[in-house]
Amino acid sequence: MGLFSNYNKKSDERLMILTKVGDHRAFSHLYDRYAIRLKAYFYRMLWSDSSLADDFVHDLFSKIIEKPELFQEDKKFQPWLFRIASNMCKNAYRKKSFEIEYLNQLEKQGIELPVIDDKLDNEILADEIYKALEKLDEDRRSLFLLRYQQDIPIKELALLFELPEGTVKTRLFHIKKNLIGITEKTKNMINYGND
Repeated sequence: MGLFSNYNKKSDERLMILTKVGDHRAFSHLYDRYAIRLKAYFYRMLWSDSSLADDFVHDLFSKIIEKPELFQEDKKFQPWLFRIASNMCKNAYRKKSFEIEYLNQLEKQGIELPVIDDKLDNEILADEIYKALEKLDEDRRSLFLLRYQQDIPIKELALLFELPEGTVKTRLFHIKKNLIGITEKTKNMINYGND
């Protein structure tokens, strides 16, 4: 147990360095530290699809185990990890955009398709903030979730997004202001409909 608890005290960067040399316990500790947080991030970024979020967590950790050498030892682990996660989301958006365009082209050509279960239309987010987040572009949504869901410090967000800390703070301020505006507008519409 002493050796096991020794891993709990190691920094993420040290655990990743140990992972690079084949230490499977170090990798397991990184997984335990980040899997739930990453699933929450992917869930909110990828259309509230729990199964897809699980797949993305698995894929991300598979990349780490297959190519640990991609981690540069002079960098912070957490921004590196969430940069990978963010890039995976961007790729998913591109793929989704391509699929939608393809389906639109087929529809224009009059080709009949089976009924498509579009989770974007059918799944309803319970939390009003997350509904509003869906309306933001991917970078702003990612920045907000990383800061307020994952508690990543401003300094690390600045590294992740390659922006000055002041710019990160300004963007977060405007995102919060925008979200408040969206939720207030929604509340007003609901209240108007109930009168």
